[in-house]
Amino acid sequence: MFKQIKDLAGGEIYLITSLLIFMVFFILVGVYLLKLNKGHIALMSNMPIEDQETQSHEEI
Repeated sequence: MFKQIKDLAGGEIYLITSLLIFMVFFILVGVYLLKLNKGHIALMSNMPIEDQETQSHEEI
């Protein structure tokens, strides 16, 4: 398997480029998640629970 990777004849630029794009994307997502407002996260995590409570009160 490694022999095939070594014998790409110029195709390694595609491997390096795809790896860099992959790493940059996940680093950016990680930075975004670390900088995200914690209050917004709490609000969004409680939305399904609050939505069910609101619907159950409306049906009564």
